[in-house]
Amino acid sequence: MTAAVAQKHTRAVMGLIRWILGFLIALVLAGFAVANRTPVLLVWSPIHPPLELPLYVIALALMAAGFLLGSLITWLNMGSVRREKRRQKRQIKILEKQLGAVNENTSEDASSDFFPALPKRRKENE
Repeated sequence: MTAAVAQKHTRAVMGLIRWILGFLIALVLAGFAVANRTPVLLVWSPIHPPLELPLYVIALALMAAGFLLGSLITWLNMGSVRREKRRQKRQIKILEKQLGAVNENTSEDASSDFFPALPKRRKENE
C-alpha cells in the first residue's frame, strides 16, 4: 500500500468516525430534549418579565454559548501560531527562490570549486 493510498484510506476512516460520533451526539441531544420538555420560568433580568421556556432550550442554548466562547478563546490563543506559520511560509518561498537562483548559476565545474579536494568531473565526450 503506497503512502497516498494509505492517506486516502485514513481520511475515509476518519470521516466515517466523525459521522458516527456526530450521529451519536445528535441522538443524545434529541433524547435530552424529549426527556426535558417541562417548561421552566427563566428570570434573566429584574426589569423584563420572566420567560417560560422548555428546560432543553435553556440547556442547549447555554451549551452552544459555551462551545462558541471556547472556540473564540482557542482561536485567539492560536493567533501567534498562525502568525508564525505565515512567517515560515514566506521564509520558505524566499529560500526556494534563492535555491533556484543558486541552481541556475552553478555549472558542472562548480562542484569541484566548492569541494577543492574532489577531482574535477570529466566530460562524458572526452
